[in-house]
Amino acid sequence: MYTDAVLNVFSQRYADAREKFMSATEMSSIVDKVNSYKHPLKGPKGEKLFCDIAWLGNINAKNVLVLVSGLHGVEGGIGSAIQSDFLSRYRRLPADVCVILVHALNPWGLAWASRSDHEGIDVNRNFVDFSEPLPTSQSANIWQDLINKKATIDAVGSNRAQFDLLSEGQYEDPKALYFGGTKPSWSRDCVEQLAGQLHLAEREQVMVIDLHSGLGPYGHGELISDHPVDCAARQVLVNIYGSTLTEPVLGTSSSGMKQGLHDYFWHAQGEHISFITLEFGTFGSSEMLRALFADQQLQQQKISWQDDKTREIKYAMQDFFCPDQKQWQELVLFRGRQVIEMGLNGLSRLDGHAHN
Repeated sequence: MYTDAVLNVFSQRYADAREKFMSATEMSSIVDKVNSYKHPLKGPKGEKLFCDIAWLGNINAKNVLVLVSGLHGVEGGIGSAIQSDFLSRYRRLPADVCVILVHALNPWGLAWASRSDHEGIDVNRNFVDFSEPLPTSQSANIWQDLINKKATIDAVGSNRAQFDLLSEGQYEDPKALYFGGTKPSWSRDCVEQLAGQLHLAEREQVMVIDLHSGLGPYGHGELISDHPVDCAARQVLVNIYGSTLTEPVLGTSSSGMKQGLHDYFWHAQGEHISFITLEFGTFGSSEMLRALFADQQLQQQKISWQDDKTREIKYAMQDFFCPDQKQWQELVLFRGRQVIEMGLNGLSRLDGHAHN
């Protein structure tokens, strides 16, 4: 059991999460630098918004572990907790591993308790080539069926095939869920800048762990790989995480196949880069759709944080994606620590033999 002091790293709100994270970076002896990217908009209380990127340990190390929180804004509370917990626990790192903490990649979404960004973009469907014809999907059609009451949330949420089609990502309807955008998002720009600063070609092995919540059984931390099954990067993950790895392409994951994933950007940077999603389950697909549906409807109008209905919808989003429940938080911290420790040990153990 973890004490309340340990669980204090959890926050449902952006300002609290950032304060805890930045305080932890200041107290840490292994933080080399923090780069803060200022968002063009502000939070509901007029607060400034940032994506903060902390570099830990030897920043020129041959191996790199990147931990990303808040790509889906409102999910950032759990990723931020895992990152702040990491900062408070580690006094030293393996000499050959640098750790990078990307805190609140979509700060607007975390501040405004929304899964998408300030332009209505689902950042985790935004990593497509916008100079090419965009992917097509049935997602927007299923959304219209929900809007027009030709289908119910429970029917879609309980039908795995329908839910996977809805959530695969779409580029047709900006007012619908899972909209991938028409251009690269602000958050994607942050990712691309970080990739440039990492000088990826000079590294032996890079592992990105993207922290999410919402899919799967309550409190379960699922490791999801969207790598092709025959590539070296996927084999690195198999070697480190073994049979706990799930793969949508093999049908073994709670997640279906998706378009425009954050994963795909990193996949394209080289075979020595492994990407994995650590997804913590909460209350099921139908409940998630109920919260997302209400928030998506709300986003189509001018939002007043003082409005009771607005707050009701936003609190429901926060409570779904980052439950303020001790048991859930303990499960998240335990699994988060385990996955990171295995990742650090795995990268250090590779010891230059990543390219084989």
